[in-house]
Amino acid sequence: MKNQTIEILKTYLGIYKEDEKLCILKNFLSTYNSKDIIDWNNFYGHLVASAFIFSKKQKKFLTLYHKEFNTYIYPGGHFISSDKTILDAAKREVLEETGINDFQIYKICENELVPFDIDMHEIRYNELLDLPKHFHFDFRYLFIVDNIPKVKLDHESSDYKWVGLDEIGENPYYGKIKDKLETIIKSI
Repeated sequence: MKNQTIEILKTYLGIYKEDEKLCILKNFLSTYNSKDIIDWNNFYGHLVASAFIFSKKQKKFLTLYHKEFNTYIYPGGHFISSDKTILDAAKREVLEETGINDFQIYKICENELVPFDIDMHEIRYNELLDLPKHFHFDFRYLFIVDNIPKVKLDHESSDYKWVGLDEIGENPYYGKIKDKLETIIKSI
């Protein structure tokens, strides 16, 4: 997993040179082994995988109301032992959280494992579980559906809605993703 992730990051940074701020992720990958980079108990940080789901016909993105975060976010989460790649983790999380499994993967290059975005964000201290704050290195993919499909929520979410690009840009959990998504969806 570690070597694969290093190669994915190298390819990603060859495409998005402005994301050189990810030097913290580079250092993280050089410091920790394959097991530790995906271990939920690594409280420096760990890799997570997620996906924005975009409906081509309606020009909308799926958002889920996450009970713990008390806001609408995109589907994603932690690795489990059966995930062989970061993309596998994103696909599994989308299926678990939404029931959606019929989509196309938007590829920014020949290697579909390279996400359209990599985000680094700090997770605050979790009082309920007494988990310290730590980093999530979020490999974000874009999954495309033709029409809005039926959504089946899991236990983490209590609601969902399909939103336009403007609402994506207003949500602080999404980081500065709006411009990148806008460029991509113009090409679809």
